[in-house]
Amino acid sequence: MSLEACIKQIITDNFKQNDYFDSHAVINELLKDKDGHLAYLTEYPKNCPVAQYHGQIAQKIEVSGLATKTDLKIKTHTIYGELKENQLWQKR
Repeated sequence: MSLEACIKQIITDNFKQNDYFDSHAVINELLKDKDGHLAYLTEYPKNCPVAQYHGQIAQKIEVSGLATKTDLKIKTHTIYGELKENQLWQKR
């Protein structure tokens, strides 16, 4: 399964219309799921910093058409447990 397909499945399966979420929620779900984790690792660009790759995943969320970027930002934990400010998405 492609990374894009995994992202779409995560958004569809885990969020109802108008739910808010951030990219880290999607990334954490990717890493927990066998197919999602494999897609995450397989499509990881060589010599790419994690933050940049996660930015690319955020772009894939936007392109999916399943969520709208909001003007809101919240602090959530990265995969390394650090609190970082992140864009909120709203499920369409």
